[in-house]
Amino acid sequence: MDDQKKERIQLGIAIPVSNKAKPSAYDLKGSIIVDGKNYRFGAYMSEAKGNGKMPAGQKYYYFHRVELMEDAAPTVAASTDFDPAELEA
Repeated sequence: MDDQKKERIQLGIAIPVSNKAKPSAYDLKGSIIVDGKNYRFGAYMSEAKGNGKMPAGQKYYYFHRVELMEDAAPTVAASTDFDPAELEA
């Protein structure tokens, strides 16, 4: 039966940020591959007010930044750049 399973292709990773250096830092960071191009993203967590499709209090993330990784200047690191060393062990 495992032979018939469709192979799942990894398209990226999203990492919740629990040890933020400052309150304005992203709550979710990561990268994703779309049409063979690598993008990085940053998102903030919020809670639904109950006026739309989600019930009041349900948590969700809204994306604030999505950019091509090649467009980012490698010599200048922004405070919101993804750094694996920031993750908890």
